[in-house]
Amino acid sequence: MVKGLLNRVKQRIKGEADYSAKSQSRSDSSIGPLSSMLGPSGRVTLASLKWFFQESGREEFIEFVQNPVLAGSALIAECFSVTESSDEDCVDKHQRMNKTQIVNLDDQLSKRSGPGTSLPYAIYPLIKRTNSESPSDTFSIGRTKDNDMSMKDMAISKTHAVIRVSKGSFFIEDCRSTNGTRLNGKHVKDTPVLLRDKDVIAVGKYEFTFLSPSSLHDMLSK
Repeated sequence: MVKGLLNRVKQRIKGEADYSAKSQSRSDSSIGPLSSMLGPSGRVTLASLKWFFQESGREEFIEFVQNPVLAGSALIAECFSVTESSDEDCVDKHQRMNKTQIVNLDDQLSKRSGPGTSLPYAIYPLIKRTNSESPSDTFSIGRTKDNDMSMKDMAISKTHAVIRVSKGSFFIEDCRSTNGTRLNGKHVKDTPVLLRDKDVIAVGKYEFTFLSPSSLHDMLSK
């Protein structure tokens, strides 16, 4: 049932005919049916998730998503009516492109156009892309495209943080990034910290909520 619905999602959203045999053949928990729908940056479109949500039952949706996701702050604000973000200026766009920009972590997200504008609306499933070459138990977060979760913004370090999987649990650690990583407002160092459902992760100036598949289903039902 899930495979059939997935094929219909791909035909509707991406125009692809079938779900990757490669992802079917992989048995580890970091690869699932959703992996074949991830874009180059490791995101999945909200449109495809909403369509699948509408076409499937709760248990089918949870099986399809399989692992937790990181949902951008704007999506959480719209779905759960959390506090509004203020409209602050972005950091200087003309700084050198090979150096991570230092930002004021107390500043809220900017709604102006520019690099990183879409990040507050992004959904990053903790599922490996089928062509990923990094270890199956590690999800790297950073600015460059070789990361599992690529966040193209100069406030994000080239390799900013990693999320590791161990015995079904997820742990986050910072990679000595310029602007730091926070978990529920507290700085994360290079020692792994356990993630729990609905924890808020701040990567530089961007916030994401760690959602289990069931919590993501609840968010979409709002």
